[in-house]
Amino acid sequence: MKTTSPCHPKRGATLVEAVIAVGVLAVAIPLVFGAIAEAGKTGGNAQAETRSTWIVPVCLDEIRASRDGKPRFFTTTKPGETFPSAGDVWALAFSEDGNPIGKISKSDYDKGLRNLDGKPVRYIASMAASQVPAKPGVAPMLRLTVSLEYPSSARAAKRAKLDFHSRIP
Repeated sequence: MKTTSPCHPKRGATLVEAVIAVGVLAVAIPLVFGAIAEAGKTGGNAQAETRSTWIVPVCLDEIRASRDGKPRFFTTTKPGETFPSAGDVWALAFSEDGNPIGKISKSDYDKGLRNLDGKPVRYIASMAASQVPAKPGVAPMLRLTVSLEYPSSARAAKRAKLDFHSRIP
C-alpha cells in the first residue's frame, strides 16, 4: 500500500512579496515621522497663540508708558513718532508662561537667545510703528505691529511669527 505524504504549504515569502513589503515601509515610515513632527509644531503654535493673550497687552502697556514718558524698557517717544529707529529693534524677552523678562539687544535678537539675566527665554515680542498715509478728516495714526516670535533660541529669520496689528496716535 502506498501512502502519500501530506501536502506541505510553501513556507517563506517570494521576492515580489518582500519587495512590496519594503516599499510599503519606505512610504509609511517617513509619513509617520512627518506626522509626529507636525504635531510638535502644532503644539508649539497653540502654546504661542495662548501666551499671546498675555504678551501683547504687556507690549501695548510698554508703548503707552513710552508715550507717557515712563517707559520700563525702551526710550520715551512722542505721539506720531515712529519706532524703533533705523537699525535698532524694540524687542522683549518672555518666559514660557508669558511673563516679561527684559529688553533684548539687536545682536541677541538677530542671533537668538536661550537665557536673559539667568532666566530661560521662550518667546520674543518685537514691536514697530510705521507711518500710515493720512486721510483727509481723519486723525493721523501709526500702524503698530507686535510680532510674537518663537522659539527664542532660533535665529530671527528661522523663528515662527504671529503678527498682531493695531493703530496708535
